Amino acid sequence: MAPLEGESLAGWINAVAELRGTELKTLLREFHVRKLGTLSMAEIRLSEPVARRIAKLTGVDVPDLHAMTLARYAGNALPHLPLSPWVDGAALSQWSKGAWFHGSLARWCPRCLRANERCWALRWKLPWSFACVEHGVFLVSECQACQANVYSDRDGVPPARCDSWVENRLHRYGVDERCGFPLPMCRPVPVSDDTVLDLQVRVNNWLEGTPTQDDRQLVSLAAVLIPLLSPSMLRRGDPVLLYALRGARAPRPRQEKRLWTDPLRVAAAVCAAEKMLSHGCSAAYVAQKIADIRIIDHRHAPWRMDVMEWAYGPALRPSPYIDELVRLQAIIPSGCEYL
Repeated sequence: MAPLEGESLAGWINAVAELRGTELKTLLREFHVRKLGTLSMAEIRLSEPVARRIAKLTGVDVPDLHAMTLARYAGNALPHLPLSPWVDGAALSQWSKGAWFHGSLARWCPRCLRANERCWALRWKLPWSFACVEHGVFLVSECQACQANVYSDRDGVPPARCDSWVENRLHRYGVDERCGFPLPMCRPVPVSDDTVLDLQVRVNNWLEGTPTQDDRQLVSLAAVLIPLLSPSMLRRGDPVLLYALRGARAPRPRQEKRLWTDPLRVAAAVCAAEKMLSHGCSAAYVAQKIADIRIIDHRHAPWRMDVMEWAYGPALRPSPYIDELVRLQAIIPSGCEYL
């Protein structure tokens, strides 16, 4: 079975198992994926022996298999990975605790899933994917029935229905049960401003290794703004995005330490970065503007951020904005408290 364009390895292997009528665990053993630990680890980087084994059994070319793993972004947007990242704790920590991928936390476009339920795109695992360009909607990051986060299985894609346990007060018989809401039926927030979709295209160019210098500056500034911005700072921009951030979809307090997991917040930061850069302002002016905005925000203390490896990794360095923000004491270099 040929993989779909942009499909993740986990989604494709799950589809192959369903088509063959084989249990997923049996197929993983046949593919020798179990040697890597879990399918989620294989999605980071596929070893050559395992890739050749899968290619021999399925007829899919080895380069196509590697293209379904996050390693396709290594060296372009993501930091470089060693040949066996699952045995290198530092490399995995840099990816999972930085701005690179969510691990088991899911985000998706419901309209893509309605068209094809196996179409769990690889790019959705990256925090930098905040909108679906094809359908013109923001990605969804939580079940809209129970407001719980959705997680992927260790050896597969997220379930077709939300499997979070809900409180018994929501059920007439007083028995805990799973939510069961179908994820493809979630209603995404529509993108009312086409420039937001254009920004997602520019970010995608950076992810795929074909950015312009302006695209690099856009992503570099957005990476700084994501932990510094709050919904109260968004005075202009996409009105639907503004409503979603201030309404029921606003990040809840318990999510404040997982800034990269909210696609609406990432989109807001990219939009704000584009607005600042469109005026041709210097890095010093941009940093001063951010510092001024933070004066009227509810958070008065400087933001503690590790500005070296953990926050962004080498793919976003050097960033001309961080030094100025540190000088203005809007950022205090530290450990990874915000992660």
